[in-house]
Amino acid sequence: MTTQSAASDPRAILLEALDDYRSARPEERDTCDSFIAFVASREDCLLRSCLAGHVTGSAFVVDPDLRMTLLVHHAKLDKWLQPGGHCEPGEGAREAAARETLEETGVLAGQLGAGIFDIDVHPIPARGSEPAHSHYDVRYLLVAEPGATTVSDESRAVEWVGLDEAERRNPEPSIARMAAKARALRGAG
Repeated sequence: MTTQSAASDPRAILLEALDDYRSARPEERDTCDSFIAFVASREDCLLRSCLAGHVTGSAFVVDPDLRMTLLVHHAKLDKWLQPGGHCEPGEGAREAAARETLEETGVLAGQLGAGIFDIDVHPIPARGSEPAHSHYDVRYLLVAEPGATTVSDESRAVEWVGLDEAERRNPEPSIARMAAKARALRGAG
């Protein structure tokens, strides 16, 4: 087994970023504490083969004015979501979010802000031989100019929509929370 320095270890980088996020978002402390406990207790937490659950990376992609976001209509889950997915071996959540955004939408987006934008733990139903498990989703705020998109094999559609429309298409608290954070950034800018 090789030993990675903390500076290049995706798990160590994630734990440090989660600690920073917990300090910045005390209202999300309980979720963050359970997220940190999971990552700290599982060396394989970034791998899809971690059957109890695993870390995923996703992106809340916004336009430069923070008024629109990029949504993907996920074919298997039949719902509108932000782009994202599983980490590849050796990859961290931030890299997974950027890669998945490009793969799922055809949009090359840059990161807006240095740290984690949002976190969410949500259940994934059993499918085929894969048991039900949890996704420990780390979300990053990415920015891109609205324009042409590409629909991947995993999606039915990809669209730029206003933040209010994003909440109508997916009324789950997680989308509303990210839209509210984007609006707050717009108001602060």
